[in-house]
Amino acid sequence: MKRIARIGIVLLAACGLCLLRIALVLLGTLVYLLLLPGVIAMKRDYPHADRVFLWCALLGWTGAVWIAALVFVLTRRPGAMRRYALPPG
Repeated sequence: MKRIARIGIVLLAACGLCLLRIALVLLGTLVYLLLLPGVIAMKRDYPHADRVFLWCALLGWTGAVWIAALVFVLTRRPGAMRRYALPPG
């Protein structure tokens, strides 16, 4: 009888670890999706990519800010925004 109880405890612990792994993967995926507009802005080399990243990190969970940031990043062209920048030197 004790052996069956031990096997049950081991199986329960294994299921708990499996659920923990699944939860961590889901959490990582959600964080990546939350910060996706900021990542896209950085990859496209936007001048204010850090602001987009910060807005998504702080208020992206609301949904409206995340959608607005994603639309902003996908519709703006980085070259058009740099046209008015001061020349180097």
